[in-house]
Amino acid sequence: MTVTAAPVRRTWMVAYALAMIGVAAGWFGPIQILLPEQAARLAGEGGKESLLALVTAIGAAASLVANPLWGALSDRMRSRRPIFLIGAAIGVAGLLVLAVADARGPMIAGWVLVQIGLNGPLAALAAMIGDRVPERQRGTVGALFGVAQIVGVVLGTALAVAVGQGTPGYVAVAVAVPTLGAALLLISREPAQVAEPVPIAWAVILRPGAQFAWAWLIRFLLNLVNALVLVYLFYYLSDQVGVGDAALWVLVLTVVNVLVAGAVGFAGGVLSDRWERRKIFVAVAAVTLAAGTVLLALVPVAAVAIVASVLVGAGWGGYVAVDMAVITHVLPDAETRATMLGVANIAGTLPQLLAPVIAAPIVTALGGYPALYLLTAAVAVLALACLPRLTALS
Repeated sequence: MTVTAAPVRRTWMVAYALAMIGVAAGWFGPIQILLPEQAARLAGEGGKESLLALVTAIGAAASLVANPLWGALSDRMRSRRPIFLIGAAIGVAGLLVLAVADARGPMIAGWVLVQIGLNGPLAALAAMIGDRVPERQRGTVGALFGVAQIVGVVLGTALAVAVGQGTPGYVAVAVAVPTLGAALLLISREPAQVAEPVPIAWAVILRPGAQFAWAWLIRFLLNLVNALVLVYLFYYLSDQVGVGDAALWVLVLTVVNVLVAGAVGFAGGVLSDRWERRKIFVAVAAVTLAAGTVLLALVPVAAVAIVASVLVGAGWGGYVAVDMAVITHVLPDAETRATMLGVANIAGTLPQLLAPVIAAPIVTALGGYPALYLLTAAVAVLALACLPRLTALS
Protein backbone atom coordinates (compact mmCIF):
# COMPACT_ATOMS: atom_id res chain seq x y z
CA MET A 1 0.00 0.00 0.00
CA THR A 2 1.55 3.32 -1.01
CA VAL A 3 0.64 6.91 -0.40
CA THR A 4 -0.16 9.06 -3.42
CA ALA A 5 2.11 12.04 -3.96
CA ALA A 6 -0.83 14.14 -5.24
CA PRO A 7 -2.23 16.58 -2.68
CA VAL A 8 -5.75 16.01 -1.43
CA ARG A 9 -8.37 18.54 -2.47
CA ARG A 10 -10.24 20.94 -0.24
CA THR A 11 -13.57 19.23 -0.94
CA TRP A 12 -12.14 15.96 0.34
CA MET A 13 -10.78 17.73 3.42
CA VAL A 14 -14.19 19.24 4.19
CA ALA A 15 -15.98 15.89 3.76
CA TYR A 16 -13.31 14.20 5.86
CA ALA A 17 -13.72 16.74 8.65
CA LEU A 18 -17.52 16.37 8.59
CA ALA A 19 -17.25 12.59 8.93
CA MET A 20 -14.91 12.95 11.91
CA ILE A 21 -17.26 15.51 13.51
CA GLY A 22 -20.09 12.98 13.26
CA VAL A 23 -18.05 10.21 14.87
CA ALA A 24 -16.90 12.52 17.66
CA ALA A 25 -20.45 13.75 18.30
CA GLY A 26 -21.59 10.17 18.77
CA TRP A 27 -18.65 9.43 21.02
CA PHE A 28 -18.14 12.51 23.17
CA GLY A 29 -21.60 14.06 23.18
CA PRO A 30 -22.90 11.37 25.55
CA ILE A 31 -19.84 11.67 27.80
CA GLN A 32 -20.35 15.39 28.35
CA ILE A 33 -24.02 15.49 29.37
CA LEU A 34 -26.14 12.49 28.41
CA LEU A 35 -24.28 9.79 30.35
CA PRO A 36 -23.82 11.91 33.54
CA GLU A 37 -27.51 12.86 33.52
CA GLN A 38 -28.55 9.27 32.93
CA ALA A 39 -26.27 8.03 35.71
CA ALA A 40 -27.72 10.57 38.14
CA ARG A 41 -31.26 9.58 37.15
CA LEU A 42 -30.63 5.85 37.56
CA ALA A 43 -28.34 5.86 40.61
CA GLY A 44 -29.28 9.05 42.43
CA GLU A 45 -26.99 11.69 43.88
CA GLY A 46 -25.24 9.21 46.13
CA GLY A 47 -24.27 6.77 43.40
CA LYS A 48 -23.95 8.83 40.22
CA GLU A 49 -20.14 9.06 40.24
CA SER A 50 -19.73 5.32 40.75
CA LEU A 51 -22.22 4.38 38.04
CA LEU A 52 -20.70 6.81 35.54
CA ALA A 53 -17.23 5.46 36.33
CA LEU A 54 -18.47 1.87 35.85
CA VAL A 55 -20.19 2.59 32.52
CA THR A 56 -17.33 4.59 31.03
CA ALA A 57 -14.68 2.14 32.28
CA ILE A 58 -16.43 -0.89 30.76
CA GLY A 59 -17.00 1.00 27.52
CA ALA A 60 -13.38 2.08 27.36
CA ALA A 61 -12.26 -1.50 27.98
CA ALA A 62 -14.35 -2.60 24.99
CA SER A 63 -12.86 0.23 22.95
CA LEU A 64 -9.37 -0.81 23.96
CA VAL A 65 -9.91 -4.18 22.27
CA ALA A 66 -12.05 -2.96 19.37
CA ASN A 67 -9.77 -0.30 17.95
CA PRO A 68 -6.74 -2.43 17.00
CA LEU A 69 -9.06 -5.20 15.79
CA TRP A 70 -10.87 -2.79 13.46
CA GLY A 71 -7.46 -1.59 12.24
CA ALA A 72 -6.20 -5.13 11.63
CA LEU A 73 -9.42 -5.99 9.78
CA SER A 74 -9.08 -2.84 7.69
CA ASP A 75 -5.56 -3.80 6.62
CA ARG A 76 -6.89 -7.17 5.45
CA MET A 77 -9.53 -5.56 3.20
CA ARG A 78 -9.27 -3.73 -0.09
CA SER A 79 -11.22 -0.69 1.09
CA ARG A 80 -11.70 1.33 4.26
CA ARG A 81 -15.37 1.94 3.34
CA PRO A 82 -16.91 -1.28 4.80
CA ILE A 83 -15.15 -0.66 8.12
CA PHE A 84 -16.63 2.83 8.24
CA LEU A 85 -20.16 1.66 7.38
CA ILE A 86 -20.34 -1.40 9.63
CA GLY A 87 -18.78 0.36 12.60
CA ALA A 88 -21.06 3.40 12.26
CA ALA A 89 -24.12 1.14 12.12
CA ILE A 90 -23.11 -0.63 15.34
CA GLY A 91 -22.41 2.70 17.03
CA VAL A 92 -25.80 4.12 16.03
CA ALA A 93 -27.48 0.96 17.36
CA GLY A 94 -25.73 1.51 20.69
CA LEU A 95 -26.95 5.12 20.89
CA LEU A 96 -30.51 3.95 20.30
CA VAL A 97 -30.13 1.35 23.07
CA LEU A 98 -29.00 4.14 25.39
CA ALA A 99 -32.01 6.21 24.34
CA VAL A 100 -34.39 3.67 25.88
CA ALA A 101 -32.16 2.32 28.69
CA ASP A 102 -33.94 2.49 32.04
CA ALA A 103 -31.55 0.36 34.09
CA ARG A 104 -27.81 -0.09 34.60
CA GLY A 105 -27.50 -3.19 32.42
CA PRO A 106 -28.98 -1.67 29.23
CA MET A 107 -27.02 1.53 29.85
CA ILE A 108 -23.75 -0.41 30.00
CA ALA A 109 -24.70 -2.52 26.97
CA GLY A 110 -25.58 0.54 24.90
CA TRP A 111 -22.33 2.33 25.72
CA VAL A 112 -20.30 -0.78 24.95
CA LEU A 113 -21.94 -0.95 21.50
CA VAL A 114 -21.15 2.73 20.93
CA GLN A 115 -17.52 2.21 21.88
CA ILE A 116 -17.10 -0.92 19.78
CA GLY A 117 -18.94 0.48 16.79
CA LEU A 118 -17.52 3.99 16.50
CA ASN A 119 -13.98 2.66 16.71
CA GLY A 120 -14.58 1.30 13.19
CA PRO A 121 -15.01 4.66 11.43
CA LEU A 122 -12.36 6.15 13.70
CA ALA A 123 -9.85 3.52 12.56
CA ALA A 124 -10.83 4.02 8.92
CA LEU A 125 -10.52 7.80 9.12
CA ALA A 126 -7.13 7.63 10.83
CA ALA A 127 -5.82 5.22 8.19
CA MET A 128 -7.00 7.49 5.38
CA ILE A 129 -4.41 10.07 6.42
CA GLY A 130 -1.65 7.56 5.79
CA ASP A 131 -3.32 6.24 2.62
CA ARG A 132 -4.33 9.45 0.92
CA VAL A 133 -2.37 12.38 2.34
CA PRO A 134 1.24 13.19 1.36
CA GLU A 135 3.70 14.09 4.10
CA ARG A 136 3.65 17.80 3.22
CA GLN A 137 -0.09 18.00 4.01
CA ARG A 138 -0.26 15.77 7.08
CA GLY A 139 0.00 18.61 9.56
CA THR A 140 -2.99 20.33 7.97
CA VAL A 141 -5.14 17.21 7.54
CA GLY A 142 -4.03 15.79 10.87
CA ALA A 143 -5.09 19.06 12.50
CA LEU A 144 -8.48 18.71 10.79
CA PHE A 145 -8.74 15.21 12.26
CA GLY A 146 -8.12 16.57 15.75
CA VAL A 147 -10.12 19.79 15.42
CA ALA A 148 -13.07 17.87 13.99
CA GLN A 149 -13.09 15.71 17.11
CA ILE A 150 -13.27 18.87 19.21
CA VAL A 151 -16.10 20.28 17.09
CA GLY A 152 -17.89 16.95 17.46
CA VAL A 153 -17.73 17.35 21.25
CA VAL A 154 -19.54 20.68 21.11
CA LEU A 155 -22.02 19.41 18.53
CA GLY A 156 -22.96 16.43 20.68
CA THR A 157 -23.18 18.66 23.75
CA ALA A 158 -25.27 21.27 21.92
CA LEU A 159 -27.66 18.62 20.65
CA ALA A 160 -28.16 17.31 24.17
CA VAL A 161 -28.92 20.83 25.45
CA ALA A 162 -31.06 21.85 22.46
CA VAL A 163 -33.32 18.82 22.08
CA GLY A 164 -33.24 17.63 25.67
CA GLN A 165 -31.42 15.10 27.78
CA GLY A 166 -32.38 11.45 27.75
CA THR A 167 -34.04 9.88 24.71
CA PRO A 168 -34.24 13.00 22.47
CA GLY A 169 -30.53 13.74 22.95
CA TYR A 170 -29.41 10.22 22.13
CA VAL A 171 -31.64 10.04 19.05
CA ALA A 172 -30.34 13.38 17.77
CA VAL A 173 -26.74 12.22 18.14
CA ALA A 174 -27.58 8.90 16.47
CA VAL A 175 -28.91 10.80 13.44
CA ALA A 176 -25.86 13.07 13.29
CA VAL A 177 -23.32 10.24 12.99
CA PRO A 178 -24.37 8.82 9.57
CA THR A 179 -25.60 12.16 8.23
CA LEU A 180 -22.23 13.85 8.64
CA GLY A 181 -20.34 10.81 7.33
CA ALA A 182 -22.34 10.55 4.12
CA ALA A 183 -20.43 13.22 2.19
CA LEU A 184 -17.08 11.46 2.50
CA LEU A 185 -18.55 8.15 1.36
CA LEU A 186 -20.22 9.81 -1.62
CA ILE A 187 -17.19 11.72 -2.93
CA SER A 188 -14.48 9.22 -2.03
CA ARG A 189 -13.49 6.89 -4.86
CA GLU A 190 -11.03 4.53 -3.24
CA PRO A 191 -8.72 2.47 -5.40
CA ALA A 192 -8.07 -1.06 -4.25
CA GLN A 193 -5.50 -0.86 -1.49
CA VAL A 194 -3.83 -4.22 -1.88
CA ALA A 195 -3.91 -7.10 -4.31
CA GLU A 196 -4.42 -9.66 -1.57
CA PRO A 197 -5.34 -9.36 2.11
CA VAL A 198 -2.34 -8.61 4.28
CA PRO A 199 -1.72 -10.95 7.24
CA ILE A 200 -1.56 -9.39 10.66
CA ALA A 201 2.08 -8.61 11.45
CA TRP A 202 2.17 -9.53 15.13
CA ALA A 203 5.92 -8.95 15.36
CA VAL A 204 5.46 -5.33 14.29
CA ILE A 205 2.61 -4.85 16.75
CA LEU A 206 4.50 -6.35 19.68
CA ARG A 207 7.81 -4.64 18.82
CA PRO A 208 6.83 -1.38 17.10
CA GLY A 209 10.10 0.50 17.61
CA ALA A 210 11.27 3.02 20.19
CA GLN A 211 10.11 6.14 18.36
CA PHE A 212 6.58 4.80 17.92
CA ALA A 213 6.57 3.83 21.61
CA TRP A 214 7.57 7.32 22.75
CA ALA A 215 5.01 8.94 20.45
CA TRP A 216 2.40 6.52 21.81
CA LEU A 217 3.28 7.38 25.42
CA ILE A 218 3.08 11.14 24.82
CA ARG A 219 -0.28 10.70 23.09
CA PHE A 220 -1.50 8.57 26.00
CA LEU A 221 -0.46 11.10 28.64
CA LEU A 222 -1.98 14.12 26.91
CA ASN A 223 -5.19 12.21 26.16
CA LEU A 224 -5.28 11.26 29.84
CA VAL A 225 -5.10 14.97 30.68
CA ASN A 226 -8.08 15.62 28.42
CA ALA A 227 -10.02 12.67 29.83
CA LEU A 228 -9.41 13.73 33.45
CA VAL A 229 -10.61 17.24 32.64
CA LEU A 230 -13.83 15.97 31.05
CA VAL A 231 -14.81 12.93 33.10
CA TYR A 232 -16.39 14.81 36.04
CA LEU A 233 -16.70 18.30 34.55
CA PHE A 234 -20.49 18.15 34.90
CA TYR A 235 -20.20 17.29 38.59
CA TYR A 236 -17.28 19.71 39.19
CA LEU A 237 -19.40 22.60 37.95
CA SER A 238 -22.48 21.61 39.95
CA ASP A 239 -20.83 20.41 43.18
CA GLN A 240 -17.55 22.35 43.43
CA VAL A 241 -18.18 25.58 41.52
CA GLY A 242 -21.87 25.64 42.46
CA VAL A 243 -23.40 26.83 39.18
CA GLY A 244 -27.17 26.67 38.87
CA ASP A 245 -27.41 24.90 35.51
CA ALA A 246 -24.47 22.53 35.12
CA ALA A 247 -25.56 21.31 31.66
CA LEU A 248 -25.64 24.86 30.30
CA TRP A 249 -22.25 25.61 31.82
CA VAL A 250 -20.78 22.46 30.32
CA LEU A 251 -22.02 23.72 26.95
CA VAL A 252 -20.56 27.18 27.54
CA LEU A 253 -17.16 25.85 28.53
CA THR A 254 -17.21 23.34 25.69
CA VAL A 255 -17.96 26.07 23.14
CA VAL A 256 -15.14 28.21 24.51
CA ASN A 257 -12.81 25.22 24.46
CA VAL A 258 -13.77 24.30 20.90
CA LEU A 259 -13.44 27.79 19.47
CA VAL A 260 -9.97 28.20 20.95
CA ALA A 261 -8.83 24.66 20.20
CA GLY A 262 -10.16 24.81 16.65
CA ALA A 263 -8.40 28.07 15.86
CA VAL A 264 -5.13 27.02 17.51
CA GLY A 265 -5.29 23.50 16.07
CA PHE A 266 -5.88 24.46 12.46
CA ALA A 267 -3.38 27.33 12.52
CA GLY A 268 -0.86 25.10 14.23
CA GLY A 269 -1.28 22.33 11.67
CA VAL A 270 -0.67 24.73 8.78
CA LEU A 271 2.32 26.31 10.51
CA SER A 272 3.82 22.94 11.42
CA ASP A 273 3.72 21.96 7.74
CA ARG A 274 5.24 25.28 6.72
CA TRP A 275 7.99 25.23 9.35
CA GLU A 276 8.45 21.44 9.23
CA ARG A 277 8.46 21.42 13.02
CA ARG A 278 6.31 19.22 15.28
CA LYS A 279 7.89 18.91 18.74
CA ILE A 280 7.67 22.59 19.70
CA PHE A 281 3.89 22.42 19.30
CA VAL A 282 3.69 19.45 21.65
CA ALA A 283 5.87 21.19 24.23
CA VAL A 284 3.82 24.39 24.28
CA ALA A 285 0.62 22.32 24.39
CA ALA A 286 1.73 20.39 27.47
CA VAL A 287 2.68 23.55 29.37
CA THR A 288 -0.59 25.25 28.49
CA LEU A 289 -2.68 22.24 29.51
CA ALA A 290 -0.90 22.15 32.85
CA ALA A 291 -1.61 25.85 33.43
CA GLY A 292 -5.32 25.41 32.68
CA THR A 293 -5.77 22.45 34.99
CA VAL A 294 -3.93 24.20 37.85
CA LEU A 295 -6.47 27.01 37.58
CA LEU A 296 -9.34 24.52 37.80
CA ALA A 297 -7.74 23.04 40.92
CA LEU A 298 -6.96 26.23 42.80
CA VAL A 299 -9.72 28.68 41.83
CA PRO A 300 -13.09 26.90 41.50
CA VAL A 301 -15.23 29.86 40.42
CA ALA A 302 -17.23 30.24 37.23
CA ALA A 303 -15.25 33.11 35.67
CA VAL A 304 -11.93 31.37 36.26
CA ALA A 305 -13.36 28.15 34.82
CA ILE A 306 -13.86 30.06 31.55
CA VAL A 307 -10.22 31.21 31.60
CA ALA A 308 -9.11 27.67 32.35
CA SER A 309 -11.23 26.43 29.45
CA VAL A 310 -9.41 28.86 27.15
CA LEU A 311 -6.05 27.53 28.31
CA VAL A 312 -7.10 23.88 28.06
CA GLY A 313 -8.55 24.55 24.61
CA ALA A 314 -5.36 26.25 23.44
CA GLY A 315 -3.24 23.43 24.82
CA TRP A 316 -5.34 20.69 23.32
CA GLY A 317 -5.50 22.53 19.98
CA GLY A 318 -1.73 22.88 19.94
CA TYR A 319 -1.35 19.15 20.44
CA VAL A 320 -3.97 17.95 17.94
CA ALA A 321 -2.35 20.26 15.37
CA VAL A 322 0.53 17.80 15.09
CA ASP A 323 -0.74 14.60 16.74
CA MET A 324 -1.55 12.65 13.57
CA ALA A 325 1.49 14.03 11.76
CA VAL A 326 3.68 12.74 14.59
CA ILE A 327 2.06 9.30 14.73
CA THR A 328 2.03 8.71 10.96
CA HIS A 329 5.69 9.79 10.76
CA VAL A 330 6.83 7.07 13.19
CA LEU A 331 4.72 4.18 11.86
CA PRO A 332 7.03 1.17 11.55
CA ASP A 333 5.49 -0.41 8.42
CA ALA A 334 3.32 1.07 5.64
CA GLU A 335 1.68 -2.30 5.00
CA THR A 336 0.28 -2.42 8.55
CA ARG A 337 -0.75 1.22 8.67
CA ALA A 338 -4.34 0.75 9.89
CA THR A 339 -3.31 -1.93 12.37
CA MET A 340 -0.62 0.25 13.94
CA LEU A 341 -2.88 3.31 13.92
CA GLY A 342 -5.33 1.11 15.81
CA VAL A 343 -2.59 0.44 18.36
CA ALA A 344 -1.87 4.18 18.43
CA ASN A 345 -5.55 4.89 19.02
CA ILE A 346 -5.37 2.81 22.20
CA ALA A 347 -3.46 5.80 23.56
CA GLY A 348 -6.66 7.77 23.04
CA THR A 349 -9.11 5.19 24.36
CA LEU A 350 -7.16 3.77 27.30
CA PRO A 351 -7.34 7.12 29.15
CA GLN A 352 -11.13 6.83 29.03
CA LEU A 353 -10.79 3.57 30.92
CA LEU A 354 -8.30 4.95 33.43
CA ALA A 355 -9.78 8.43 33.97
CA PRO A 356 -12.85 7.35 35.96
CA VAL A 357 -10.82 4.75 37.85
CA ILE A 358 -8.29 7.42 38.83
CA ALA A 359 -10.79 10.23 39.37
CA ALA A 360 -13.51 8.49 41.40
CA PRO A 361 -11.45 7.72 44.53
CA ILE A 362 -9.70 11.10 44.37
CA VAL A 363 -12.96 13.06 44.12
CA THR A 364 -14.76 11.06 46.80
CA ALA A 365 -11.99 10.43 49.36
CA LEU A 366 -8.50 11.66 48.42
CA GLY A 367 -8.63 15.44 48.20
CA GLY A 368 -11.56 16.14 45.91
CA TYR A 369 -11.44 18.19 42.73
CA PRO A 370 -8.35 20.26 43.68
CA ALA A 371 -6.31 17.07 44.02
CA LEU A 372 -7.75 15.67 40.79
CA TYR A 373 -6.82 18.66 38.68
CA LEU A 374 -3.38 19.08 40.25
CA LEU A 375 -2.71 15.45 39.33
CA THR A 376 -3.91 16.24 35.82
CA ALA A 377 -1.38 19.07 35.58
CA ALA A 378 1.37 16.68 36.70
CA VAL A 379 0.43 14.27 33.90
CA ALA A 380 0.85 17.08 31.35
CA VAL A 381 4.31 17.86 32.76
CA LEU A 382 5.25 14.18 32.50
CA ALA A 383 4.36 14.24 28.79
CA LEU A 384 6.66 17.24 28.39
CA ALA A 385 9.47 15.31 30.09
CA CYS A 386 9.07 12.46 27.56
CA LEU A 387 9.33 14.72 24.52
CA PRO A 388 13.16 14.86 24.24
CA ARG A 389 13.20 11.08 23.67
CA LEU A 390 11.21 11.53 20.43
CA THR A 391 14.32 12.07 18.33
CA ALA A 392 12.77 11.15 14.95
CA LEU A 393 11.04 14.54 14.72
CA SER A 394 12.27 18.11 14.59
